[in-house]
Amino acid sequence: MSKDLITQTLKTYFIEKGKDLKVIQRYLSIKHKLILDEKLLLKRLNSIS
Repeated sequence: MSKDLITQTLKTYFIEKGKDLKVIQRYLSIKHKLILDEKLLLKRLNSIS
């Protein structure tokens, strides 16, 4: 999978640091102004692993 912003964030915070998807959603919305659905993040996470 390509190394885009969402993939890098999921790898760093979900896989390496064990953060919750809600925390990642909040981080992306505050830091990068990206409003993402939790289902989209789960789909991206499944495509990584």
